[in-house]
Amino acid sequence: MNLAKAGRGFSLVEVLIAMCVLSIAMMGLATLQVRCMRSNDLANRTTQAVNLAQNKLEELIFRDAEGEHFEADVYDDDENPVSVPGDDTGAIFTRSWEFIDDEPAPTARTITVTVTWNDTMGQHRVEIDGVITSDSY
Repeated sequence: MNLAKAGRGFSLVEVLIAMCVLSIAMMGLATLQVRCMRSNDLANRTTQAVNLAQNKLEELIFRDAEGEHFEADVYDDDENPVSVPGDDTGAIFTRSWEFIDDEPAPTARTITVTVTWNDTMGQHRVEIDGVITSDSY
């Protein structure tokens, strides 16, 4: 038995094939990482949009309860484009709301707050509805 031939190691072809397999696996992981980052960014923006919509809905319900009456119509926020306080990512949102009288009942009003934004994945939209009931309508 020839000891020199038995302990020779890997051939250049075997090393190249192993490097190709490893590089393909690394590209798959890199693609997965990019998708995770985009999904995380979308989740963050969606959370910010929901918070902006919820804050405006609560403000409008409070203002209505205090006696300020809004006509049934669509309103754009005077502060558009809206950014989130403390957010340094530069996210820009557009916020509007709509009052609908006598829905879902004759003595109720529906408020729909809509927040939209654009990013690299397209345009996104969040809507939150609230209902105010009162016998005075």
